[in-house]
Amino acid sequence: MQSSDVRKLGTAGFSVVELAVVTAVAGILLALAAYRFGPALERAKARHAAAAVAADLQYAQMVAARDRQPVVVIVNSSLRLLMIRNRPGTTIYRQRFMGSDTEFQLDTFSASPVNSVEIFPNGIATQTMTYDASRGSYTRQIRLTRAGQVRVLYP
Repeated sequence: MQSSDVRKLGTAGFSVVELAVVTAVAGILLALAAYRFGPALERAKARHAAAAVAADLQYAQMVAARDRQPVVVIVNSSLRLLMIRNRPGTTIYRQRFMGSDTEFQLDTFSASPVNSVEIFPNGIATQTMTYDASRGSYTRQIRLTRAGQVRVLYP
C-alpha cells in the first residue's frame, strides 16, 4: 500500500465539542430573534385589527348608501365585537369578533364616547367615534368623523 492511499481515521469531520458549540450559538441567536420579534407580532395584530375595523366602517357607509337607509355600528367591549346592522335590527350585515380566540387576538376593543353610531346614506354619522384596538401595550385608534371620514391614527 502506498502512503497516499492510506487515510487517517478519526481526522475527518467535526468533533462533538465543535458541534455542541455551534448548536449552542444557533440556539442563543434564535432566542434573541424570538425576543425581538414578539413585540413586532403584537403590533402587527393590532394594526391588522385597525385596518379591518376601518374597512368595516367603510363597508357600513357603502351598505347605507346602497340600501338608502341608515345603518347602525355597535361595539360590545366585553365580547370585543363590532356589529353592523340596519336601524330596526332586522338585518345584521356583519359581525366581527376581535377577541383572543380570533385572528386578531386583541386584549381590548372599545368605542368612545358611546358604543353605537348611526351612519346615514349620504355617509354622515350621528357623531364622531373613536375605536381603540389594543394588543399588549400597543394601541391603534380608528376615528370615524361626523363627516364620514375614516382614519387610522398612528401613535
